[in-house]
Amino acid sequence: MTLRLRNLIILSLLCTFVLTVLNPTSSLADTSSFAQYNKHPEILPPKNGPDTASTTAIDKESAFRAPIGAPSPLTNYTITAFLQDWSHIVNGTTIITYVNHADVAFSELYFHLYPNAFLPEGGMEIFDVMYIGQPLGYSITGIDQTVLEVDLVGGLGPGLLIPGGIVTLTIEWQVTVPESGDRFGWFNRTDPFDFLAYNMGNWHPIVAVYDDRGWDTKPYSHMGESFYSDVATYNVTITVPADYIVAATGELQSIQLDTITRDWYFTTGPVRDFTWCASPDYETASLLTQGVNVTSYYVAAHTLAGARVLEVAEECLEIYGNLFGPYPWESLAIVEADIWAGGMEYPQLVMIGLPLYWDPEGLSALAYVTAHEIGHEWIPFTIGTDSYTEPWIDEGFASFTEYAWIEYTYGAVERVNYRQGDLNRYWDYVDSEGDKSVNQSMAYWQTTDWYAYGRIVYAKSALLLDMLRHQLGNQTFYGTWQYIYSETIHQNLRTQSLQDLFEDAIGESLDWFFDPWVYGSGVVTLGIGAYTLQQNESGWVLTFQLHQFQPTPVRLRVPVGVNFGLSSDITWVWMEAESVTTHELLLSAAPAQLILDPERLLVCQYHIDLVFLGLAPGSLIPFAIGGVVAAAVVVGVIILVRRLRSN
Repeated sequence: MTLRLRNLIILSLLCTFVLTVLNPTSSLADTSSFAQYNKHPEILPPKNGPDTASTTAIDKESAFRAPIGAPSPLTNYTITAFLQDWSHIVNGTTIITYVNHADVAFSELYFHLYPNAFLPEGGMEIFDVMYIGQPLGYSITGIDQTVLEVDLVGGLGPGLLIPGGIVTLTIEWQVTVPESGDRFGWFNRTDPFDFLAYNMGNWHPIVAVYDDRGWDTKPYSHMGESFYSDVATYNVTITVPADYIVAATGELQSIQLDTITRDWYFTTGPVRDFTWCASPDYETASLLTQGVNVTSYYVAAHTLAGARVLEVAEECLEIYGNLFGPYPWESLAIVEADIWAGGMEYPQLVMIGLPLYWDPEGLSALAYVTAHEIGHEWIPFTIGTDSYTEPWIDEGFASFTEYAWIEYTYGAVERVNYRQGDLNRYWDYVDSEGDKSVNQSMAYWQTTDWYAYGRIVYAKSALLLDMLRHQLGNQTFYGTWQYIYSETIHQNLRTQSLQDLFEDAIGESLDWFFDPWVYGSGVVTLGIGAYTLQQNESGWVLTFQLHQFQPTPVRLRVPVGVNFGLSSDITWVWMEAESVTTHELLLSAAPAQLILDPERLLVCQYHIDLVFLGLAPGSLIPFAIGGVVAAAVVVGVIILVRRLRSN
């Protein structure tokens, strides 16, 4: 690089810096002081009523506790499974006592055979389906061969299963586990350490959900989740080589040692599935917190990371339990797994990707992925969702729980910074591809790519839930989630029922929020319009207009910041579904700046978000500093110009 070229580059950088510092429309330098306030409206006020803004801490003494509301009696699975690690095959028998909780009679039952989604490397073979020792007719269907249809009325079958009826079937099966770094698969690492393990997610025949749309027979989705199930109880015996350790859903009741094998016996309360992982290389560490026995399973090289996920779990169980409702089970397993995804959730068991264990310190990916996966224990496992049809609910909720964990563990400023990452990812996608509704199924997202799925289903959904929190306030928002928990624990939730429950709790329609933000798409653009500032005997009266620039205006609660020079404050005002709304603020001191949404709490873009109102005490300080910096830069520019001429 020549001296002249180098000097030109330095000159351009200096000029850019000067323009940035002195640009009066740049709000980044002017609004940083607002982050320390972190004020949120605590209640949803009348449309024209006063605003309130104050934060609410977790009340640990009066934490919400809800009754367990599982349907009764529950379907039960009794499973015996034998792992042949030399062939990577699991032989099994499932005895299912199924309870028809629907209001229609069934002539057939449907099961998901998810391992067939891994054909030809892996898959499931059904040997027999029997009723009281008699074989029943069945067929394997579905576009990916993952649906088992069992005939109840043919031959010596039990006949039509009426509402409230109970039937017991026995299924003999065999699963071939693929070699795969996935939630279902086995792997064998030898570098830089030995790590052989089996990840057995979605591994057994599980009965499909019957709802108002009929039987759920949707295919397996390798991207994201496609799992939708009712709660049931499990009694599971897993036979593995004697040197293996098993982590699983439920509570370990016994371990029986044979010559070369061990039988691990687990039972569960109401859960949506049963998952297990097994390895001869697991180390374990445990702690008891909030009445929950949390166990970390990890390789010996990752002792610090194995302890770190326990710390995160302890924080999450307390925070999420107080905000959303108590964790309803006695145990939780956090398992290090060589999976291609960062993490994967199952009832009472989460898998965390091995690469994350290399960096255990602080607010690392290991920590926030663990917080995310633990968030899934509330949705879709305590409260169920159809993860194929409406993935935004459970992924958006789990991503939002990351914000809650960070806020109550690291503070409000760190939450703002962390959330900004999601905002950046979302707006980057919108700039390149345009906006999309969060309320799309996996059938839609599989036609796009990970780029869209991650930025809309994860980032945008979390941002929308966080925006709803600010619209309603902490007390109302989290109180509503506790109400939802008490009303729908062990049941299944959809987008419309989620909205209905929020409306029941607050006593007001939320169409103004769900219609544009959840069901709709497109960017909402706001800006400050005309304003006047007058002084009277009581103080200062600031009148200003807020503009909306999209074709269909929305109703929204907007934070407006006022900078007084030495101090700042935020007021929330209603912007009705109109192109222009006028607002008036009564101020006790002379304002220097009016700033629209200084913390970027809304998922909006902005036309004019900052106006200068005048000079207030302390407001000259930034300009003085800027003047000194500018003067120094000018001197530097003069020196550079002289050097350029001499060269």
